[in-house]
Amino acid sequence: MIQACLYQSSGAQTAREAAAAGQTVGTTNVARQLHDRKRRPQRSSAAHMPVRERILQTARDSFYREGIRAVGVDTLIARSGVAKMSFYRSFSSKDELVRVYLESEAADYWRWWDETVRQCVGSPHRQLRALFSATAEKAAAADFRGCPFGNTLVEFPEKDHPARAVIHRFRAERRARLRELAKAAGARDSERLADELDILLEGSGFCSEDGRLNARASALVRAAEILIEAETRHAAAGAS
Repeated sequence: MIQACLYQSSGAQTAREAAAAGQTVGTTNVARQLHDRKRRPQRSSAAHMPVRERILQTARDSFYREGIRAVGVDTLIARSGVAKMSFYRSFSSKDELVRVYLESEAADYWRWWDETVRQCVGSPHRQLRALFSATAEKAAAADFRGCPFGNTLVEFPEKDHPARAVIHRFRAERRARLRELAKAAGARDSERLADELDILLEGSGFCSEDGRLNARASALVRAAEILIEAETRHAAAGAS
């Protein structure tokens, strides 16, 4: 089960510009935008990084591509080119590294979010639409494997695992941000719209699962637009 909470794509500008201009991003447009599949941004070379950062970068790349349980400490040490003693000076355990990995992924996600909504300042309707257009485009990445938070949750079902606290905070923050945008857009029930859009984001990783990427990505954007329109129609009518 690979879920999605997606990240900034270097090629997401086209979809955001369309949303900023107030255009509806329909099936044909999204399919065209996703024709060239974008790749997950590559991290900078670790050759001259401090030891802790080098280990973390190696973990982020390895955990995301292969899964956390599949990559052991010895593998991370070999790939990052550090001594075992240096590894344990930086991270007391693999569990601690997993926690820091997720915190780093969350920081990247919120940078992506802020940059996406910044393109449509002053229009919460367009900001919501822009988030889903950028989400759909990110799902087109050739090396996209879904949400690191959802993936980790599947690997670590234990409720006391330190990763789960990070995941809980991330999901609570995402829903709170959606709720604020929904409220600003004049939604009849901002809590309900936030729940509906959050579910779409949570499941959007399946866009790339069965080879029907363009159609499924377009459906994701269309579903978000239908929900946003249904919940904010009265506000738009009152403003006209």
